[in-house]
Amino acid sequence: MEAYEAQSRKKVKENANDKFARIEDIIEAKEHSMKSPKKKKRRTQQNSDAVKEAEEIIVCGLETIRRAEEE
Repeated sequence: MEAYEAQSRKKVKENANDKFARIEDIIEAKEHSMKSPKKKKRRTQQNSDAVKEAEEIIVCGLETIRRAEEE
């Protein structure tokens, strides 16, 4: 019967103090978590132009391949 006993794994919990070596690290981590995330600059216009150019190049390449296959 002992062979049929369910094996359970103990959950190991880490204390917050084990993650940081010094108190200064804890304070610094708290300060960083309190700061709001920085807003990313919008570059949608530049990206959309680059995407359009890339699409044109791809379409041109596909047309060239189709023409070569037809011949």
